[in-house]
Amino acid sequence: MNEATRHEVIRLWYGGASRRRMARQLGVDRKTVRRVLAEHENRRAGLPPSPGARRPRLLDSFTETITQGLARYPDLTAVRLHEELRQQGFRGGYTIVKERLRTVRPKPPASPVRRFETGPGVQAQMDYSSYEIAFSAEGRRRVHAFS
Repeated sequence: MNEATRHEVIRLWYGGASRRRMARQLGVDRKTVRRVLAEHENRRAGLPPSPGARRPRLLDSFTETITQGLARYPDLTAVRLHEELRQQGFRGGYTIVKERLRTVRPKPPASPVRRFETGPGVQAQMDYSSYEIAFSAEGRRRVHAFS
């Protein structure tokens, strides 16, 4: 939901509209209208925003296994990790294992780019590209640029 819709909910509320009418008029759910109004009242009262309840994820109970597996085998694949977790009772799919592994695996350090310079006439560089250009007399044509 964008800010304009939030402002419209609050404006309609102060105008005396019911939650059901606001939801119907703005095309949102009544629970969404209720949540926006509750957040607005909490802000007016100076209360901090509520963090919300987070559902436990399927992989939360297997975090220790994932960490130990990566410590033992830094190049552990998601397929192999999924097989290992399945043996321990994991009932989720391969995709969530792959996504978690992507976030947990340490990133390799970026190798620095070595700068080198050559003398005049020793090295040449070129660039080639093609473009579609609309000409007034001929219409659209493909042209090639080489520099």
